[in-house]
Amino acid sequence: MPEESLYYFSVFGLKVYYYGLCAAVGALLALLTLCFSGKKRGLKSDAVLLFGVLALPLGLICSRVLFCMLDANFAMIASVSAALRIWDGGLSMMGALLGACAAGLICARITKTSAGAFLDALAPALLVFVACARVGERFISDEYFMNLLGRSRPLAIKWLDGTFLVTSDGYGVSYLNTYIFEAVCAFVLAVVAFIALYREKKPGDAFLVAMLLFGCTQVLWESLRFDFHMRLSFVSLQQVLAAVMFAVPLLVFAARLSKKAVIWAVVIIAVAVGAAVGIELMIDRRDVDNLLLYVLYERFLELPIVFGLIWKNKAARE
Repeated sequence: MPEESLYYFSVFGLKVYYYGLCAAVGALLALLTLCFSGKKRGLKSDAVLLFGVLALPLGLICSRVLFCMLDANFAMIASVSAALRIWDGGLSMMGALLGACAAGLICARITKTSAGAFLDALAPALLVFVACARVGERFISDEYFMNLLGRSRPLAIKWLDGTFLVTSDGYGVSYLNTYIFEAVCAFVLAVVAFIALYREKKPGDAFLVAMLLFGCTQVLWESLRFDFHMRLSFVSLQQVLAAVMFAVPLLVFAARLSKKAVIWAVVIIAVAVGAAVGIELMIDRRDVDNLLLYVLYERFLELPIVFGLIWKNKAARE
């Protein structure tokens, strides 16, 4: 009989981990998505195949390197041999996305395709991968205690207990399954990115819109999750990277309009980041079910989205 586990299954004596399977399925679906989205931006089939060859190693390398650089727990055992033991776990989603984008830019240059057009087509594909990988977090275990990756701080409220949205540790402590919300959000943003492909005429704009939306939403999700993955004190370092992710397109859209808009963009970034830090401090001293703080958090993160889209559209009309 095949060996059964919550985290893996066995095929001919080999362990196949569910998380790895979800990530592999996500990578395959991302390539299929790129085939469809690439047609809208005029990508050739050889460009998609080349991306498939480059994206996996570059994504894996960047994911591991970023984790080793920024994870406080890894810093305590940091060494070249430890960094190479990737099978022990430790990857960064932001690093994987960075590696995939680098692969896209390389492919665009080799195939003499517009970099902006390639990234536009790549946006929904990457979000599909994120959605699948987040689902896979359900199956990552902690050998010493339980699976806490993609989980929140302990919940004080109990009315969600017993639902698929909550995980219990068996000692009466419940945790919100934030990976579910992240997976759903990534899928919705993939659909939005597809729509942007048809609406945005300027090469690169569909990618920038997806980048703006993913960055802002990911700041919130990284706040909600509290699994100590790449975390420094009360701040997730991937949350900082997500803030950079929404700041870049906001500044680009503002720069197209006017110098005054750029100044306002800097102010908005400062306000959003400052509010995030302040709210994180309050959340760190309260329970995760403090809905008022998260509603306030969400409102501040709407500012970059609203102003970024307004400036983009206004610059396009002019």
